[in-house]
Amino acid sequence: MHSFSKILLFYDGTSEGGSALLSCAALATAFAAPVDVIVVVDYIGLNAKAGGLICADAMRTLEQDARSALTEAINQLGAQAGAAQGHIAFGNVADAISRSVALLKSSVVVVGHRARNRTRFARWIGDRSVHSDLAERLPPSTLVTVTAR
Repeated sequence: MHSFSKILLFYDGTSEGGSALLSCAALATAFAAPVDVIVVVDYIGLNAKAGGLICADAMRTLEQDARSALTEAINQLGAQAGAAQGHIAFGNVADAISRSVALLKSSVVVVGHRARNRTRFARWIGDRSVHSDLAERLPPSTLVTVTAR
């Protein structure tokens, strides 16, 4: 049986992230496993999507929103499953989660999943979902994807 020794939750404040948080709390309680929560600010991806037009004020707002989401997640986990450690990362989401798994030695990664209507353009540029990327990058870890309830 796989050891659920440490759980990493990717939280983004969406309804899917909220469902992932509830599932993570249940796993943490069932396996008495500590939880690390990561919120990722992807300046590079957002700037590329905006055509390089994101200003410093918008970046500060993104970081403030990330800190608020992290506080929200830690408070909710604390009420349901005990204390959790919080982390903010910057950059591509899949890269940040992969680095965090290695640094924190997480054995389980919990992410929310939203089914998207993928346009031809998104397929053409290789726009992939986070959980698809992580499934390839984290073979020794258990990856749990959760849809909105």
